[in-house]
Amino acid sequence: MTLFSRLLYTIIAFALLGASIILIGVAVWRTSHGFWTGDGALDTMLDAIGLVIIAVAVADVGKFLFEEEVVADREMRRPAEARGSLTKFMSIMIVALSLESLVLIAKTSRETMRDLVYPGLLMLLAVLALVGLGLFQKLSQNATASVPPEHEEDEEGAKDRRPKGHAGIPSSVAGEG
Repeated sequence: MTLFSRLLYTIIAFALLGASIILIGVAVWRTSHGFWTGDGALDTMLDAIGLVIIAVAVADVGKFLFEEEVVADREMRRPAEARGSLTKFMSIMIVALSLESLVLIAKTSRETMRDLVYPGLLMLLAVLALVGLGLFQKLSQNATASVPPEHEEDEEGAKDRRPKGHAGIPSSVAGEG
């Protein structure tokens, strides 16, 4: 089952990378076509920037999946691992949302000011996601700190063999010397 899982995540990661490359190709083609024909070159370029931002986010998600599920090949056993993975993923999404909202603000501010509501809400969503990530970091800090590394299994799966202090807690954690 592990081999199947690795293979599946590898296929997904490369499919996302392929989609990202295609998006970049479409962005380049549309921009060059817009410049050659003269049809709204600036709007075409702003659209292309939006496509490149989405392509980068898609590629980052593919890279994230490949690193977490194929290369690292680990289940989230420790809170610190889950916290790091979620932080990494949410950071990708927050950056993509922020950049996309900036592109939309630049694009719609040239047309009509009443259309700035959607890009403004998108920026607000990115800020709220950042605040939520910060809150998650703050609240999960206690969970990460409450699991001492001495209680975790090492890479061979064997339990920690340090001398035990009170109630089975390693003496280094229990404060004994």
